[in-house]
Amino acid sequence: MMIKQFLNPPNWFTSASLFCGFYAILLAGQAGNDPNLYYKAGLMVFFAGLFDALDGRVARMTGTGTAFGVQLDSLIDIISFGVAPACLVYFWGLSEQGAFGVFVAGSLMLAGAFRLARFNVMADGKAHRWSQGLTITLGGGTVASVVMWFAGAGIPAPKDPTGIVLFVLAVSFLEVSSVPFRTMKTFKMSPPIMAALVVFAGVCLAVGAVYNISTVLVLLGLAHVVSGPIEAIATWPRRRKARARARAEGRPLPVEPE
Repeated sequence: MMIKQFLNPPNWFTSASLFCGFYAILLAGQAGNDPNLYYKAGLMVFFAGLFDALDGRVARMTGTGTAFGVQLDSLIDIISFGVAPACLVYFWGLSEQGAFGVFVAGSLMLAGAFRLARFNVMADGKAHRWSQGLTITLGGGTVASVVMWFAGAGIPAPKDPTGIVLFVLAVSFLEVSSVPFRTMKTFKMSPPIMAALVVFAGVCLAVGAVYNISTVLVLLGLAHVVSGPIEAIATWPRRRKARARARAEGRPLPVEPE
């Protein structure tokens, strides 16, 4: 039984994500004042994200998805996108804050664990257009990309950690919040949308080639992080009316915007 799971192709990609997260933790722990190692650690979290995105697609393409693979993916996500980014931001900019720094970095890990637990409990096997709260992959990945950008630019961690603390706590809060975030299911892949995505990908590659890949990652990550609260505020009146209708009709309260 277990041998069969080891030989299942999607689990290879999931396992690769785990090794990337583990290596990121090792690099962060020995980085000290070496920005190159912090950059490599952030890059490992990025590769973990790539493998995490591929395992589900491989499972759908090959028809080899299993309940075991779903649970394995969830367990590994807390390492690669919870523990690894928390260790990275701690060693980079919070280690001198003592127990408070441990608390702030640990909040990212804890919020990611709660986010995954909520997702597992609410999962119904359907593809949803919205996610409830910021996903652990994009939350932890964005924190790692910020550290990676500073390291790639040769900029040391700020001496005043206030900005780092507020940023990490904000990401942690968004992960456990009910703020709706768009997923790729929101967009219909019509020819114009596909063309726009191709152009956008080309621009991202050009920016990455001229500067470095962390510039693209941090811009995309931050754009997604702020998109949820902005859209939540903009759609609040409509969502409030939808919830009022659901209460009046005795239906479950909608999680996704209608």
